[in-house]
Amino acid sequence: MYIYAKGKNIPTYTFGELLVQGERNADSIVFCVDRYYNDEDLLNCRFCIRGLTEDGWLAEQTLFPAEAENNKLNIPWTVSGDFTTNAGILKLELRASREDQLIVKYNMPPVRVKETVNGMNEPLPDTAEQAVSAINDAAAEGLEQIQAKIDSFDVSTLQERLDNMDANIAVFLARPEVIPLKRSEYQALTVKKNALYVITEEDV
Repeated sequence: MYIYAKGKNIPTYTFGELLVQGERNADSIVFCVDRYYNDEDLLNCRFCIRGLTEDGWLAEQTLFPAEAENNKLNIPWTVSGDFTTNAGILKLELRASREDQLIVKYNMPPVRVKETVNGMNEPLPDTAEQAVSAINDAAAEGLEQIQAKIDSFDVSTLQERLDNMDANIAVFLARPEVIPLKRSEYQALTVKKNALYVITEEDV
């Protein structure tokens, strides 16, 4: 579902009755906003959506990535269960920030989270639990990216370099040992294989 912003205003009537209490990651919404705001390029901004329930519980979710398309940014939101734990009116706000500096806040009319059939109404997790959940999700995604890089690593180049090193070592070891000495010393020693003897000076 694509929702098109009008300046700083994001209409919510198309999904105003979409959310149901207890659902987790059931609905996907894409916010389409202008890429530029007051000469600020929002492409590299951090987007997050905040929700405030009737009971005063605050939910927050980071949204990424922001995809650019014809001077527009498509910002996907897979609705976290933090926003649907409690039924009732849910106030929403989309924010764009860069390096902890707030750039723009988008106005969004409140929506309603419909109550489940059995009427279960559990409180939202506190901010610390939300932060731990977000960290765990980010860590899992990071591990997947690292594993993908490991799986795609080409060892043939490394093996070729090791083979070249082995060949160079073999050439070096095959070179004769150069031994300087006097003639009298040469006549008194037992000649070694793979050695080059150099007479440095004559005995007096």
